[in-house]
Amino acid sequence: MRTIAAIVVLAAATATTAVAQPNVRLSDVEYMQASRCAGIASADPSIDTSSINALLKTEGRARVAYISDKADDMRSDAARSAKHANGYAKEKLNAELGGVCKRFLG
Repeated sequence: MRTIAAIVVLAAATATTAVAQPNVRLSDVEYMQASRCAGIASADPSIDTSSINALLKTEGRARVAYISDKADDMRSDAARSAKHANGYAKEKLNAELGGVCKRFLG
């Protein structure tokens, strides 16, 4: 019985610790996804991109050059696609903004 209680206490402590640490470093894939989201959002002047730009600036400091370059490419490609999108492509990008990108845009 004590073992079960100890496991429950440890699980609760771990869950609380995970929530209490908002400054967890993004993985390289998450960093590149955030960069893509910034590119998509930059095409819409009604979207405030200050939070994602600050995140990318902070997170980009410790990235390997290859990852930073790839993220920059993804951002510029996404911005170009978003500026020229219409119809289904625009709907798809808006769905991405409302889905995956929502956590980066604040």
